[in-house]
Amino acid sequence: MSQDHRRLDTDLICSNILPMLRDNLALSVKFIIGHIRDKFNYTITYRKAWNAKNKAIEQIYGNWVQSYRDLPQWLIVMEKWIPGTIIRFETSPTPIQGQVFFERLFWAFKPCIQGFAHCKPIVQVDGTWLYGKYKGTLLLAVAQDGNAHIFPVAFAIVEGETKDAWNFILKHLRENVNPQENICMISDRHASIKSAYENPSNGWNGTSSHVYCLRHVAHNFMRAIKNRKLRKYVVNMGYAPSEATFLYWRHKILRKNTAALEWVVNLPKQKWTQAYDGGIRWGHMTSNLAEAMNSVFKDIRGLPITALVQATYNRLAKLFAKRGKQSAAVLASGQQYTEAGGN
Repeated sequence: MSQDHRRLDTDLICSNILPMLRDNLALSVKFIIGHIRDKFNYTITYRKAWNAKNKAIEQIYGNWVQSYRDLPQWLIVMEKWIPGTIIRFETSPTPIQGQVFFERLFWAFKPCIQGFAHCKPIVQVDGTWLYGKYKGTLLLAVAQDGNAHIFPVAFAIVEGETKDAWNFILKHLRENVNPQENICMISDRHASIKSAYENPSNGWNGTSSHVYCLRHVAHNFMRAIKNRKLRKYVVNMGYAPSEATFLYWRHKILRKNTAALEWVVNLPKQKWTQAYDGGIRWGHMTSNLAEAMNSVFKDIRGLPITALVQATYNRLAKLFAKRGKQSAAVLASGQQYTEAGGN
């Protein structure tokens, strides 16, 4: 049977999936539909499954509206009990006296700020949607440490990837987290990011650099030219380690399609190629670090806002504790090796 049933409402579905959702926040709506079909022999609508999931999340993590009201108190607690945490919170007025709308939030934890000073001088930025009851975008800034581990730097929740939103995160990122000179920022070619980077009040123009993610360049090329073979040539141009190799692939594109070459030539070479970037991007040709971190936080992007912020703290605490133990083990083994050699 493929039709829905009126008694199979969101409350029943919610109670059925609640134990599973406690164990796995990444439970998809499609999985819920399949689970209900297998159990009750009815196929519910996507909307009903989505509403049931939100009800279950609300039972575990609290009311969605109340979560926004709880957020300022939680931020005050973070500033007091986690010294060095940077929080920037923006609101907008409402017609009701004494009440405001949530606008944007930026936060960075002290270990992330201190640790960035010992990472490669690059920062990758990217955005990903929130898909809970209330929409928005989670912006991330990510670096890489000397052991090639992904290193989260800062977070922001904004209305979307707008010019104002990117101005917000880049300004606070530069002022509070990445004030060092010669920082290279890697991102896609989103016009809002370019505008925010070039805004003098945000502090990036001058001693820093802004380059493009090669994967996004190739994606934009495909949208314009629609040729997979030439797309591969463009990627090879980007990864080319020398000018001679770059020119080789450039010539191959010229022989195939002059319009494709014209599209490529319009991009500043230092923005997307390894042969001409002067080594400022340390071999990082894409923003995959940020996108990988997006996938790590995928399951929490459907949580009420206060629970989401709390989850970033909890996960980073576990991450740094784990890496601290790994470092201690490496140091201990090195000490034992030295003592054995001395004996």
